[in-house]
Amino acid sequence: MIKWKYTLIVFVAFLILFGFGCLQIFKHRANNEVMSYLVDQKGYSKEEISKIYTQVGKTPIVSTTVIFSDELDARYFYRKENGQIYQYSFAPVHGSWDGQSIFKHEERDG
Repeated sequence: MIKWKYTLIVFVAFLILFGFGCLQIFKHRANNEVMSYLVDQKGYSKEEISKIYTQVGKTPIVSTTVIFSDELDARYFYRKENGQIYQYSFAPVHGSWDGQSIFKHEERDG
C-alpha cells in the first residue's frame, strides 16, 4: 500500500513539473516569435526593446507584453492568431491611461 501511494505521489509530481516545464518553453517560444516580428518585420533593434514577457491568462489566453527602451512607462500587448503576430493593445505601465498620452510605438492599421 505504501509503495502504491509513493508511486502515485511521484507520478503527480512528475506531471506538475512536466506541465510547468512545457509552459515555460511555450512562453519562451512566444517571446522569441514576438521579438522576431519586431526586429524582422517592424525594423526595431533588440536594444530598443527593454523587456518582453508572455503571460497565460484569461482573454486573450496568451499575451506577450513589450516595453520599449525609449518609453519605459508604456507597455504594448501582442498576440499570435492564425499564424500572424499583431499588436492588439497598449497601456501605461502604472495607473490608467488619461486618454491623451501618445504611445510612440502604437501600430495603426492601414
